[in-house]
Amino acid sequence: MADALQLQEYRTPGGAAQSLYEQKKSRFIGQLFPAADQQQVDALLAQVRKQHREARHHTYAYRLRTDHVERSSDDGEPQGTAGRPILEVLQKAQITDALLVVTRYFGGVLLGASGLLRAYSKAASLAVAGADIITMCTCIDCVLTVPYNLYGIIQNMLPGYTLQISDTRFEVDVTLALTVKGSDYQRLVDEVTERTDGRVVPKKIKSHFSYL
Repeated sequence: MADALQLQEYRTPGGAAQSLYEQKKSRFIGQLFPAADQQQVDALLAQVRKQHREARHHTYAYRLRTDHVERSSDDGEPQGTAGRPILEVLQKAQITDALLVVTRYFGGVLLGASGLLRAYSKAASLAVAGADIITMCTCIDCVLTVPYNLYGIIQNMLPGYTLQISDTRFEVDVTLALTVKGSDYQRLVDEVTERTDGRVVPKKIKSHFSYL
């Protein structure tokens, strides 16, 4: 995870998406899934194979941030006609932590190597085009302990940053729990410290990826 967090942002599916493409009576069903690790990839592939158990081929490609994994499979189709073009669709869209499967129901007409390549690429592209692709960014969880007389200053300042307030507690002081976009964090620290004369300094809790 430490290597993965070196990235500032990455694009990934916000949920599953599906497409249907027909070519010379063959049906190509594209399915795009978010997948964070090999275990999820394997489970999703098993799910697709069970869902379409009568299909002839389940070709796929996936990309994972962890260890920079990229893999593809032609699943019995001629080498290079399915898995590779599917992987290239993910690469071109800069999508990672994702599995893209194209299931083929054979229609009785041979498409040839070039026809297969175009059909698999098209089905994969349609699945990506119909998906909700989100940008995950490096975020920092932090806590601000704010005296009541400075709370108004902080309230007026926060809308200038990409962040979420996850908790606010009014006790002896006001305690704010924030998730801040990583690229905004140091600017927030500097402004909070300066405008409160050092009486409020954000306390960093952890870094992680999130969607803001």
